[in-house]
Amino acid sequence: MKSTYINGRCYYQGENGVLLPAVTTVLKATQPQESLAALSYWRKKVGEAQANQIAANSRRRGNALHQLIKQHFQGDSPKPDNSQIQPYWDRIQSVLNKLSDIQLVEQAVPNYKESYAGKVDLVARYKGIPHIIEWTTSEDAKLQVNRLYDKPLQLVAYGGAINRYYSDRLFTSKIHQALIIVALPGEEAEIFEFDRANLIYYWKQWLSRLKFFYTVAVA
Repeated sequence: MKSTYINGRCYYQGENGVLLPAVTTVLKATQPQESLAALSYWRKKVGEAQANQIAANSRRRGNALHQLIKQHFQGDSPKPDNSQIQPYWDRIQSVLNKLSDIQLVEQAVPNYKESYAGKVDLVARYKGIPHIIEWTTSEDAKLQVNRLYDKPLQLVAYGGAINRYYSDRLFTSKIHQALIIVALPGEEAEIFEFDRANLIYYWKQWLSRLKFFYTVAVA
């Protein structure tokens, strides 16, 4: 699927030219006021220049790790090209060793029923069980799922698209397990596991944000 930007927002072009908003576009456009207020407070606290630098470093770090993971699953033996990403790469090796039966890597997937699309990081077996997997990086441990902010909604949105589009074609049934893996520089990666009940809980929240996007945010 090809992506395009309209008024600064990312859309994927699906079948018959239909434009589907990206999951990240929906989430960004529908951030709750308390989240916007918290972000504004943080930027004022550290200063605009420092906040921009931190955000840029985070994006570069995340992009670099995703590229290494993609190369790894393509059968290469990737090596970090800078010392900043090396500790993060080292600390996810134990997780990579538990993955098998790789199905999708950095794959854009449409959901034509709910009308959106997104690029999932990974669909594979983790400890032998089919999972939808998202990777992220952080300088400090998250410790609690609420500190992942919109990541669980992003995860279930991708899961919903995969289960709608592929149904049971990837494995013998739909996927009801998921992971968010947080790569850290000084300790083993954090693994947040989501079972079917967790995914349903966040799926309802995602649908609410998606509805808001179509009724208000794009009006």
